[in-house]
Amino acid sequence: MKWISDLLDLIFPRHCLVCGNILSPEEHDLCLNCRMQMPRIEERRLEEMQKIFYGIVPIEKVAAYIYYRKGSPYNKLMHQLKYNNRPETGERIASEAATALTKSGIFDGIDIIVPLPLSKKKMRKRGYNQSYHIAKGISQVTGIPIVTDCVIRTISNETQTHKHREERWKNTEGIFSIKNHEKLHDKHILLIDDVLTTGATIASCAKAILECGCRVSIFTIAYSSNDI
Repeated sequence: MKWISDLLDLIFPRHCLVCGNILSPEEHDLCLNCRMQMPRIEERRLEEMQKIFYGIVPIEKVAAYIYYRKGSPYNKLMHQLKYNNRPETGERIASEAATALTKSGIFDGIDIIVPLPLSKKKMRKRGYNQSYHIAKGISQVTGIPIVTDCVIRTISNETQTHKHREERWKNTEGIFSIKNHEKLHDKHILLIDDVLTTGATIASCAKAILECGCRVSIFTIAYSSNDI
């Protein structure tokens, strides 16, 4: 009931994940000002993303919703989603992204959505897979089904956070395997992750999926061109 929600907001005020200001009852995750200033992806950034995979793995389409640089306050949004038990944030932002990007064609012809899987070790530690909740938000808008029982992360590789580009690519070799190949065969798959930086992890996953005789496109909430 709305009055209960309003009372809870009064007793336990919710704060914008970017600027920290108190949210109104109608606002979620971001205040109106931060939402309006969100650095949405420009066309030239989409071209950059596509070029990451040239000569490495054949990707049909690549898209993201926001762009940020190292030190951007919008990094807080992704950090909350990934590490601070805020899976619902991923769903809401992904639903917003799917609504905004429907006319771009990124979802046209997609048969199934596959969230990038976590290793069992990371899943136990975090308690949820942020990529799944992003996929869920997209599925709610587009109606495209999610498949989670085909792609497995067989190796819990070291964190990518402080690795440079070459180290990231080496660190992700052969970490995914496929089962239930028939579910992926001859399908156009939208592979989902939270952030695209060097593309090493998602490219490794795409390579494994493509062995099933399918097509792959990629969507992430954010893209950063920083080589960190």
